[in-house]
Amino acid sequence: MQEYDLIVVGGGIAGSIAAKYASQGGLQTLLVEQYKTPREKPCSGIQFPYFERILGEKIPQDRLCKIQLNKVKMYLPDGKSYGSSFKMLNFMRKPFDHWLNQIAQQNGAEFLDECTLRDFDQKKDHTILHMKNKGEPIQYKAKYVFDATGLRPKLRSKLRPEDFKRKSMGATLNYYIDGDGDLDPNTLYQFWNLNWNDVMFAWVYMKTLDDGQDYWVVGTGCNTGNVQTRQNSFYKHITKEFSLTGEIVKKEGYSHSIDMNSPNRVWLGQNRILMVGDAAGLIDQVRGVGMDSAALSGRLASQALITKGDNAGSVLNEYSRLVKPLVNQTKRNQSREINVHKSNDELQRYLSGNLMKTGLGMMYQSAVNRIRPLNKLVMLPP
Repeated sequence: MQEYDLIVVGGGIAGSIAAKYASQGGLQTLLVEQYKTPREKPCSGIQFPYFERILGEKIPQDRLCKIQLNKVKMYLPDGKSYGSSFKMLNFMRKPFDHWLNQIAQQNGAEFLDECTLRDFDQKKDHTILHMKNKGEPIQYKAKYVFDATGLRPKLRSKLRPEDFKRKSMGATLNYYIDGDGDLDPNTLYQFWNLNWNDVMFAWVYMKTLDDGQDYWVVGTGCNTGNVQTRQNSFYKHITKEFSLTGEIVKKEGYSHSIDMNSPNRVWLGQNRILMVGDAAGLIDQVRGVGMDSAALSGRLASQALITKGDNAGSVLNEYSRLVKPLVNQTKRNQSREINVHKSNDELQRYLSGNLMKTGLGMMYQSAVNRIRPLNKLVMLPP
């Protein structure tokens, strides 16, 4: 049976960054991904420039979409719009995550795809992982395990089944359109309307797919109701108001069963099993982005493991200390999610009253984030 200092389950952003930094710190690290890579990943793939600070890497141009996003335009429930300039990183998760898998390997981590976690046994000083690699059963022994398996976390669902429901607790849906409309390809459009999305905003922007061509993405999500119904309504609005025409060439989406409204949504782990990224509940529906939180939590978990060694309690305590500002921001925003508003009129008043504050906050926090320690970064929008 092969033994590792750390096994990271999940080859997305949180898992790859955790594996990279753990390996850099001298830990024998195995990173496993259940799908064959490069693999499809439904996700917005939009981030702010400080994301590269967290990654510790400059993102190559060939891992970014050809279309650069440098403006945001918000549409409020009453139809009025407000725009501003703001540079963003625009990428598709398939090539981006594959690049991060390679970065982890270049820094010393072993990597296995098509490797699925079946079960695990916790011992006092290690964990046995029962897995299937390309269909063949195999066991690994790890001093520590990080669960980086996203919104359907493999280890957390067994350790804390009470955090999950038997039914879907939320879903998203994207359409990719080969067509034209009265839209600026360099702008991220946000549509705040409870009829279309009761989680955050519905969105329109442009992406580059595997064929090298650029497509409009129209998408939304919800925690209640039917996502297809909301998407149909929103798509009809966009085609009418912005004269968007063309063929839908691709549809993608996902659902989850984690209880977003639970006061215990954020959970960092127990003993020698730590949660990172979405698996830890570090999901911020107010901001509408989570890859920065995922990468940061993965990096800080590895830092805690490197500095605190074999003392399991000290590792978890150190991780909790390092990630506390991020946890606090996530929990604070959980109480500000738009589902607290009972109508579009309420949402309109809230957004109108906070536009100036949000804009000034973005500028201030962007500037200060350049000099803040990593563990004290303020995720944007603040």
